[in-house]
Formats: sequence, C-alpha cells, structure tokens
Amino acid sequence: MRSLRIATFMIAAQICALIGTSAVAATLPTLISTWHLSPVQAGWLGGSYFLGYAAAVPFLVSLTDRFDPRFVFATGCAIGVIANAGFAILAYGLAPALAFWALAGVSIAGVYMPGLRVVTDRVDPQFRLRVVPYYTASFGVAISASFFMAGSVAQTWGWRSAFAVAAVGCLLAAGCLIIATLRTSVHVAQRRGSGMFDLRRVLENRAAMRYVIAYGGHSWELFALRAWLVAFLLYAWNRTSGGNPGHALTTWSTLIALAGAPASILGAEWALRSKRRRLIATFSLLSVAVALVTVWASTVSFALAVLALVVYNIVILGDSGALTAGVVDAASADAQGSTLAFYSLVGFAGAGLGPVAVGIALAWAGGAASASGWTAAFIVMASGSALAAFTMVSGKR
Repeated sequence: MRSLRIATFMIAAQICALIGTSAVAATLPTLISTWHLSPVQAGWLGGSYFLGYAAAVPFLVSLTDRFDPRFVFATGCAIGVIANAGFAILAYGLAPALAFWALAGVSIAGVYMPGLRVVTDRVDPQFRLRVVPYYTASFGVAISASFFMAGSVAQTWGWRSAFAVAAVGCLLAAGCLIIATLRTSVHVAQRRGSGMFDLRRVLENRAAMRYVIAYGGHSWELFALRAWLVAFLLYAWNRTSGGNPGHALTTWSTLIALAGAPASILGAEWALRSKRRRLIATFSLLSVAVALVTVWASTVSFALAVLALVVYNIVILGDSGALTAGVVDAASADAQGSTLAFYSLVGFAGAGLGPVAVGIALAWAGGAASASGWTAAFIVMASGSALAAFTMVSGKR
C-alpha cells in the first residue's frame, strides 16, 4: 500500500506538472495566425520547449545522484509556474514566446526523470521495474489531458488562459509530491555520485547507450507528431470536410494522444516476457509503415485520417515503456542519475529538433496546405523510428 501511494501520487504530480505540455501544439493554428508565423518559426516555437529541457536535464537529473530528487522536482514545479504564467501574461510575439516556452521545458527537466527517481528510490525494490512503465505512460496521459485542457480553455477564454491553467497545474504537482513522499524512506544505497553529469561513465555502458540512441529517434518522431498534430488535423479537415471544425480538432487530438497511453504499459509488460530489443525494433518498423499510411488517409477522409493517427500514436508509444525500463535496468546503480540525464538529453534533443525538421520539410515541399508538404513531413517524422529500429537490431544481442 505504501508503494502504491507513492506511485499513484507521483503519477498525479507528473500529470499536473505536465498539464501545459501541449498548450502550444493545441493553440498553434491560433498562434500562427496571430503572430503571422512561418512553418519554420512555428516549428522552432514547438521545439523550443524540448530544447530547453535538453539544455537543463544533464545538470538537474544528475543532481539526483547526490541529493534527494524531491528537491529537484519541487524546483521544477516552481520554474513551471514562472514559465507558464510568463507566457500567459507577457508573450506578445515570437521572441518572448520562445523564451518562456524554453523555460517551461527547463521545468520539465526538473520534473520528469527526477520524479521517476522519487518513485524508484522509494517503492519496494521488487516493484521497481514494474512501476516504471506506468509512470512513463502517465506522460502520455498528461499529453492527452493537456490537449483537452488547452484546446477547451482556449476555445472558451482565449489561448492565454491555457497557459495560466498550466501554471496552476505546477502548483498542484508540488502538493501531490508532498503527499506522495510523506513519511517515506529511500530504498537505495547511500548516494556515492558527485551530483555532476558524468558522461564518460554513461558512454562506457554500451547496453544503456543502445537505449539512449533509440530513445532519441523515438522522441524525434513522437514529439514531432504531437507538435504538428492539430495543424495536420486542420489540413485533413479542410481537404476532406471543409467548414468550421469548432471543437472537433481539440476533441480528436485529445483522443488520439490518449489512445497511446495503454500501449506504453502493455508494451513494457510484454517486454518483461520476451526479448526487449526485438519488441522495440518491431514497433519502430511498424511506426515507419503507419506514418506513410497516415498521409494517404488524410487525402481520403477526415475519419480515416483520425483512425490512422490513432494507430500511429499507438505503435509509436508501444515501445516507450520498454525503452525507459531498459535503460533503468542497464544503468549502474551509482550512475543512474547521469544515465537518465543523458537518456533524457538525447531524447529531448530529438524531441526539440523533430518539430523543427518537420517544419522545414513542410515549408520546402509545398506548405501546410499541400499533400506533398505533409508527405515530406511524415517521412522526416518516421526517420526517428527508422534510427531506433537500426540501433536495436545492430550489434551483439
């Protein structure tokens, strides 16, 4: 029951802290229109969140090798309040929006992996690896909730309100952290790390590096899709339906994002009973195939495009929990913070660059209103899974 309480409230804390993660993606068509953004500028805005994360994560997550990760998590929540409130109040153009959205990414660097360490340090050791995929899957639940929250709030009270709600979510996350860790002890040996990012130790661990590289490709594809999801749905709607979509884009983007959450858990459970690397390679190759089908589906009907996107999100997330469980299992005990930091750094660098690369491909191949533009965009997205599949099947098994 103690482990269940810790895991449940830390999952709730993560969801609250990440409730604003999709705020830019959900309001991107409005921001493009309001600030007259080009596809490349829009891609940089979506990617700045993850670039901010990548810049901060080596320092913040490595600190969990020396200090209690609760303090790092609480710091991340405080930064999230400042970043989201700043976006809501002060973002009147691309430059301040980039700055505040990058700072919001820094806040998640202090929340996501440090939160995972709060859980793995405190739950009973025999449950540690089984809890990881549920915590990882809650990231997808947070993305789904964020799409719904941001889209619904923006439709009713304007796009700035979505970021104000995200700031409140960070405050609630801090409260969940307190409840989760009240009167708990740590089930790990006394920390021996320096609290500094030790890249050499990580690079020497070839088993862990395999998951690190695959996660970079996985995140490139996943977050490129999330950043451009609403814009692609708008393209599919205009091409096959026409008229004002109203709340349809918010509703469908939420359901598409939510559909992938169980896949992460089921994939990780499957990986406990079979070869993890083979499972990851299989899902990665499926992602490449479904990406191409999704572009074709958008030319046929909006309903078929939504169905394809549901399947696409499921196969992308099918190996998410297995990747994180794999790197946790492969990391040495006294360098787990550094390993998770580099894992996050590579993953979220991919997450930051993926939306930008898709924006460049979209602009180069014809723009957001053309089939050729979106074909190029989805090919660029799927290249991340192609890299993950290659990493898993190459080298010694």
